[in-house]
Amino acid sequence: MPFVLSGSRLSRRLRRPGSLGLVLLLLTWLAACTPTTQDRDPTESIASQEVDPSLTFDNVTLEQVGEDGALLWVVHAERVTYSGDRQVAQLENPSGQLYRDGEPIYDIEARSGILEQENQRIFLEDEVVVIETRNQVVVRGDKMNWNPQGDRLEIQDNVTATHDTAHLQGQQMIFLSDTQHLQVIGEVLANLTEPSLQLGTEELLWQIPEKLVIGEFPVQVARYEWTLESPEIDSGIDSGIDAERSNPPEPTGESENSNNSDNSEDSDNADEAQDTPPPEPRDLQAVTVTDRATAESIEVNLETQVARLQENARLALVDPAVDVVSHRLDWDLQAEQLTSEVPLRVSHREKQVVLSGNRGWMNLLEQVFYLQDGIELLGEENQAQLTANELTWFMLSESFEARGNVVYRQVDPLLQLSGPRANGKLEEETFVVSGGDVVTEVQVDSQL
Repeated sequence: MPFVLSGSRLSRRLRRPGSLGLVLLLLTWLAACTPTTQDRDPTESIASQEVDPSLTFDNVTLEQVGEDGALLWVVHAERVTYSGDRQVAQLENPSGQLYRDGEPIYDIEARSGILEQENQRIFLEDEVVVIETRNQVVVRGDKMNWNPQGDRLEIQDNVTATHDTAHLQGQQMIFLSDTQHLQVIGEVLANLTEPSLQLGTEELLWQIPEKLVIGEFPVQVARYEWTLESPEIDSGIDSGIDAERSNPPEPTGESENSNNSDNSEDSDNADEAQDTPPPEPRDLQAVTVTDRATAESIEVNLETQVARLQENARLALVDPAVDVVSHRLDWDLQAEQLTSEVPLRVSHREKQVVLSGNRGWMNLLEQVFYLQDGIELLGEENQAQLTANELTWFMLSESFEARGNVVYRQVDPLLQLSGPRANGKLEEETFVVSGGDVVTEVQVDSQL
């Protein structure tokens, strides 16, 4: 189908009295009769396209209709110049809408562009802006390629995406129009609003209607909190997890941001911080990083605020100073809970205590860890070992409760106790084994 032009006027070279209608009719006839051209490389520079300056129009609106009669696009340009074969139109400052099944789904604009009539393809370049209108996702980049024959809209080079729930950046982004998914490829950084996470990886898939962010490549995660009084951001400073992408998280007892504000700020400042959008990618100067994690893959549910870390998952918490390692961790950031249905290991970096079990549940807010099946507790100082079927560790009180086939062993001094139940308080160095009418209490010389 030929281009449909409206609101256009010829450049001075063609503007002669009585000739406008004849020229437009001739253009339409030539476009219909010209043989199909070879597909052009979408990465080819727009400036290199051969055009005929005598075929120039100002203030043009172009409409393209598919074979089924459905509208494909409506694009306005300040100036349009056609190629000699009348199959390609070069655009200056184009803007308009792209359609799918007769409905507008993208608003577009750029500094320059190419329309290919026979191939039904649009290529934009320089300060490209694409708005996915169904979900109000705004993507910016240097190049855009759209072919309505498929369902992919591609944006390349210096690409960022902005939404109420996330800021993303990468080398390439692909909108999958039918599923309303956004694929982000190449040196990906994503800042999520709720939960407040930054993800660094090589590829992410954002399933927008399902409110899922999925990564199948190794990922580094930083959990952040807004500081109420943030210093001015220096865009030349790389911060966050991108600075040490290849290294595992290094837990510390201090905040990543030395300019942390006083928590006693008034409620007005708190409300202002709450309304502030998430930080731009690469920018964690305005926030305090609280926890870090790594894994081979990740799935973040933006609605439930649960992040699932899978395969070689490691979570390094700041408070409590604990590392959790497993092949699958479900991190509920809203409820402050951690769950694993597969074997896991919990290490307290300060108390030098290591717990392991076949599955477990942790209340991070109350600092209570509950492990089941195949429990082993190890204390490094006196080479102590406790095994049981179930164990609850109350970290704040340094006490524990063990149930089922409890066995306690230590090397210095040499000691072994067993019973159906046991409890102890690490701070008071007390260990009690009980069962039936028998209760045995042993004073332990050093902590587990």
